[in-house]
Amino acid sequence: MSELLRKPPAQRHPGDTAAKRYKDVIAALTAGFDGDAARSAGRVAQLRERVAELGRELKAASDQRVVARIGNVLAWEDALEVLWVESWMTMRPFPKPDRLAKGDPAVLVARVEARVADLRAQVQRRGLRR
Repeated sequence: MSELLRKPPAQRHPGDTAAKRYKDVIAALTAGFDGDAARSAGRVAQLRERVAELGRELKAASDQRVVARIGNVLAWEDALEVLWVESWMTMRPFPKPDRLAKGDPAVLVARVEARVADLRAQVQRRGLRR
């Protein structure tokens, strides 16, 4: 493009006017801008899909967090019910959630439920020994 503007008059083609050169340069620039716009539109579509995908993942994680929290509260209440007969034992309040806990919430809730089942079994065995 800049070569067209810098050519000395002797090297230009006959009938090559300033207006024609101007139109050619503008056409080349417009084609470049159109190509950039098409690429940008494609990238925007990709990014919108990625944002939507991340939004779905965030919603699923939020739902898992709520389910895990409810599961843990229910397991805590079950443990309190099991230990109600153990009047000598001092119970602490429900612990705050560990925001840095790693792992699948469903697996963590299953582990908590297994611990409550173990607790229930131990209390029942102890009750039978009395």
